[in-house]
Amino acid sequence: MVSTASVDVSIIIPVYNDEGNISRVLSKLLAETRIGIEIIIVNDGSVDNTLDVINHFDDDRLIIINQENQGVYAARNAALAKHRGQWVMLLDSDDDFSDNMVFDRYTEAMKHDVDVFITNGRIVRVYNSQDGRVIHRKQKYNRIITGNEWIESAVNNGEWPHYLWLQIIKSEYIKSNNLVFNAGYSHQDILWTTMLGLFNGQLYISEKPDYFYVKNPHSITNSSKYFDRRAYSYIEVISKLIAYAKENKKPGIKKALLKHASHECRHFLGLFRKRVSDKKAVKKLFLEKISFIDLFLGASTFKQFWLLIRLYFSMKSS
Repeated sequence: MVSTASVDVSIIIPVYNDEGNISRVLSKLLAETRIGIEIIIVNDGSVDNTLDVINHFDDDRLIIINQENQGVYAARNAALAKHRGQWVMLLDSDDDFSDNMVFDRYTEAMKHDVDVFITNGRIVRVYNSQDGRVIHRKQKYNRIITGNEWIESAVNNGEWPHYLWLQIIKSEYIKSNNLVFNAGYSHQDILWTTMLGLFNGQLYISEKPDYFYVKNPHSITNSSKYFDRRAYSYIEVISKLIAYAKENKKPGIKKALLKHASHECRHFLGLFRKRVSDKKAVKKLFLEKISFIDLFLGASTFKQFWLLIRLYFSMKSS
């Protein structure tokens, strides 16, 4: 067992029925020997050979948590409760990344002495490809900024990257702010990243891509059985963003959070109109939890107002 003092980075990976990818990911991560790492794999009730593949690795840096299927965010919470590293990374089991990703993120985060270090990534269609579209282009790069600065800048630039797998976070920042995921919903990366900013620690954003998100048309988020659940989750996200805005005393942050709540309405409306099955139930919950007055307070352009008008009539129609 690796001693606590030697664990520089805890790498958390939930996995469910991913026997075809997890070996490649673990082999790549375990090749890192320059710093102390632990890899916490949460086997979230897999029914294929995923666990057998993981057990094939004989390395005391690998920690396996087995649980009944509870979803990716419950899996991450289970690992966060047990991690021992000074820094935390939250990865997916079916993506790709550069060979030096863990080492480079750790050394850069330490060099700049920040609470959160964020890199860039690319969206690709196949493994071992580095030619995809970069994920962000409009951030305040290569300087230390506060979390509140990031919220305002990112929202006003229309580009707030919520991706967990681009982040390396100081463990103490997570623990001191009691950061956990709401395990009952999807799209919780949005609220997690919002809280990273609201707690107003020191951030550094690099424009260098080191992570490659492999677009998977067969993922659970693209499953027809999942569309209604995603709609309910967007309602939760939007209502939480509005609540955070109301609690905040800084006018710039309040406005940015309301604006971002309106932005997430665009994703919700597209999902609602084209994919949701039980529209009546979704509309009922939306109107119970979200005030259009709050949403309109976050709009500042004709395009945003027009979106909210369309949403209003979609929710109010019988």
